[in-house]
Amino acid sequence: MAPLTATAAALQKTASLSKQPQQQQHIVILGGGIAGLSTARYLLGRTEQLQNNVKVTLIDRNNDDNNASNAPVSSYEQQRALYSHFSIPSRRNGNVLCPSLTIPWTTRSIFNEAIMPAIKSIFAMNSNTTQQADRPAITFDWKALMSDKSMYSFATHYVLQKWIYTPPQQHQSNKSILHYSMKCLDDPSDALVQSIHYGRFAKGTRLVDGTVVGGDSSGDIGLFCRGLLSRLKSEYEDRFIVRSGENVERLLLNRDEKQNAAAISGVVTIDKNGNRSTIHADRFVIAMGNDSRPLCDTIQVPCPIYPVKGHLVTISSSVDCAHNITLPNGIGYAAPMDYKVNDCRLYRLSGFVDFTPNKEPDQHRIDALVNAAKVHLHDVEIIDASACHRPISADDRPIIGPAAKFSNLYLCTGFGSRGWSIGLGSGSLLACLILGLPSDIDPEPYLPCRFGTRYF
Repeated sequence: MAPLTATAAALQKTASLSKQPQQQQHIVILGGGIAGLSTARYLLGRTEQLQNNVKVTLIDRNNDDNNASNAPVSSYEQQRALYSHFSIPSRRNGNVLCPSLTIPWTTRSIFNEAIMPAIKSIFAMNSNTTQQADRPAITFDWKALMSDKSMYSFATHYVLQKWIYTPPQQHQSNKSILHYSMKCLDDPSDALVQSIHYGRFAKGTRLVDGTVVGGDSSGDIGLFCRGLLSRLKSEYEDRFIVRSGENVERLLLNRDEKQNAAAISGVVTIDKNGNRSTIHADRFVIAMGNDSRPLCDTIQVPCPIYPVKGHLVTISSSVDCAHNITLPNGIGYAAPMDYKVNDCRLYRLSGFVDFTPNKEPDQHRIDALVNAAKVHLHDVEIIDASACHRPISADDRPIIGPAAKFSNLYLCTGFGSRGWSIGLGSGSLLACLILGLPSDIDPEPYLPCRFGTRYF
């Protein structure tokens, strides 16, 4: 018999629950952002046809379980009071639902856009001016990155994928998951998702050349996660357990004799009071955003993602635009929000890719976004501004599927700046893989095994 390819082996490992004895399977999801909640939604929803044989426990370090609600929000002030987008990095977002955003950053020339400008700035007469006025869309904090071991791993996988995948392949893969996710979000047969209030507003996106493409929209990922959590708790109260305010301390390892492979037997968590708990389950999903990589490091599972800094600015303008706006030179987006202040429309600006551990907002980046928005919007006033780190993968595609080395471990991470746009589709795809059900899109481009099984 010919040896299995990495892809075939990964898919074969995902045994169908529908073919197993009808005893309840317990699945633990680590992470309560868009990735974890979406996975929970489809695991619970799709197992109704499998005689309700799945129980899901969601573990999240953020203590917002008691604030879960699907009540409509009528103002930005109310939104910030109920759920501040500053509070949880994984839910800070540019409000953009953008299936047209298919071109991966990895196809752009890092040499031309980041390395050469950095070299020029060294020899510039006034390096301060160069850095402030002409900083490229992608930057690297080389001094900090050179001492970061995880960056070497990320860079290694980045170089390897550049030789394996062509830009058209990456473009098509991103397009597939983006369009599939919007299909899930707009599925008229999914009453639970359709009932969620999240400030859906924009109709289409205006590109740099002035044309408007349909299919895109806008909305708030924080409100969506808040509403989805509330709906899951009420709909599946007997099969959905939420453990909020608990940090994942470590994974417990065991041996799966049936699969003849290593397995995860449990997870140890610790709450804010220092109390530890151990939760045992049949399967585990790591959907922890930026924290996915450090946890995978502890068990030497390849997970080449890196936290990349982006900037967000909320502004108001007298211009009332009904579509998203691509900012000049493609540095970011302006997404209209479903709120007005003093008869002015609110917009969320988002953009830039900065490889740096620095968490503080960069005023030059904020100014660049605001100045770019002024090309299309007038009377701009800044409401608030922030920066956050997003988990971007080495090939700018999400990592979805069974992890290497462990028979019952799955990954759902590496969403980068597209988390809001691909969240539901990624959760739906992973649920299909776990349950052994057919999926609407090919899972191969997103499987963790595309990076190999070697741990760098």
